[in-house]
Amino acid sequence: MQTYLPIGLGAGFVSAMLFASASTGTLLGLLVLFFLSPMPVAVAGLGWGWRAAAVAAIVGACSIGVIGNVRGILFHALSIGAPTAVLSYYCLLNRDVSSAGGVAQTEWYPLGRIVVLAALIASSLAAVALVSSAADMDDLRKLLGGTIERMLKRPVGAPGPVGIPDALDPVQTARLTELMVSVFTVSLATTWLAVAILNLWLAAHVVARSNRLVRPWPDLAALRLPPPAPIALAAALGGSFLPGFAGLIAAGLMGALLLAFMFVGLAIIHHATRGQSLRPFYLAGVYAVLVPFIALAGPALALLALAEPFLPLPLRRTQPPQGPPST
Repeated sequence: MQTYLPIGLGAGFVSAMLFASASTGTLLGLLVLFFLSPMPVAVAGLGWGWRAAAVAAIVGACSIGVIGNVRGILFHALSIGAPTAVLSYYCLLNRDVSSAGGVAQTEWYPLGRIVVLAALIASSLAAVALVSSAADMDDLRKLLGGTIERMLKRPVGAPGPVGIPDALDPVQTARLTELMVSVFTVSLATTWLAVAILNLWLAAHVVARSNRLVRPWPDLAALRLPPPAPIALAAALGGSFLPGFAGLIAAGLMGALLLAFMFVGLAIIHHATRGQSLRPFYLAGVYAVLVPFIALAGPALALLALAEPFLPLPLRRTQPPQGPPST
């Protein structure tokens, strides 16, 4: 039996268990177990190749079918299994090239292109979720408006959270509904992209510590997106002003690409603070501001990444790539 088969079987089953457990537990379980459900598939893919990830994706979806329903099968296959297998494949994609001295070297698929690919997958999944949830904008408003009412509804006499009203008047409900409609695809795309990148990073650490990571640990602070990425971001920004579903789909792509550029902005800060004694405090301050104020700090980091090629002084000079994480 091929090694990737039992690895894929085990990883798929674990991913399905995490996925199923998240739907029956508390909110903490939803945030932790569900968000980590792609990680077993990523570990299988990065450690044993894309075939192991493909087997894990199939086994995970089939396991969900045994304990769940058809919707769960499609959700796991489209949003967890298949995308993680594809990203694992590109993480290990390489080719042999000849250097100036005629020595053969291995060239790995650039990380920036992998991030952009993940952003395209995220926006595509957000578009699929949009068209499968509602037939038109009015239908989407009804769906989200009903969700708001169910979120605020609680048993009679039960105390509610401090500062949250028992109900909203029609004007407040309409405003909140419009806000949720405008950020529907953006929130879906950015959340999926963040979860996918986090799981790939965690899986790479796990595989590296077990000495199964084939690809040398990359210099994450040197992350750069391909040249067409700013053009795609500008086009998506312009498309987000279109009416109806077209604008929402373009907004999802814009949000995913903006998050990708935010990752580049963080890479610039990590690179610029190298060798400084106060680097831990600088980075801690950046992340302390980023987490609660991501709506403002995130676009600022993305603008830093977009402005990097036009600045008079280079923010990142060529440095040798960092080694694998120390044990």
